[in-house]
Parts: sequence; structure tokens; C-alpha cells
Amino acid sequence: MEPNARNRSRPDWRVELTPFRRPYLDADGNVCIPLWLCRDGEHVADTALRLRPSEAEPFRYHIDGVLSGTPFPWGERP
Repeated sequence: MEPNARNRSRPDWRVELTPFRRPYLDADGNVCIPLWLCRDGEHVADTALRLRPSEAEPFRYHIDGVLSGTPFPWGERP
């Protein structure tokens, strides 16, 4: 039996950046990141990750750390 054979009955869900749409600020000043929800490689829905500015800054800080190869401990704030 293949290692992932029992998982094949479950759909493969992914969240992907929406092509050709950039993050933006909504009318309330929230940071919105357009996303696609995909199941088994097929687009299912459009959605957006909405973050208050106070949430967006630590999120960016941690993403920058991951991309630079120096991830920060959980809970650490800028």
C-alpha cells in the first residue's frame, strides 16, 4: 500500500494567491489579500484574507523571517 493511499479519499485543499490581483486596503483600512480556494487542483471559490493593520505588521515580520531563513520564535513580536 502506498504511504498516502488512505489519504486519497480526502480532497486535496489548497489556498493560492489570486492571479493578477494584488493585496489592497479596504474602506476600513484592513489589509486584504485576494485568495483562491482550490480542491484537487480545481478553483472552488474566491476569498480574501483580511487583517487589521495591527495584525498585518507581525504577519509581515514573520513572513520576512521565513523568507530570509531566520524564522522568529512563536509569539515573538516586532
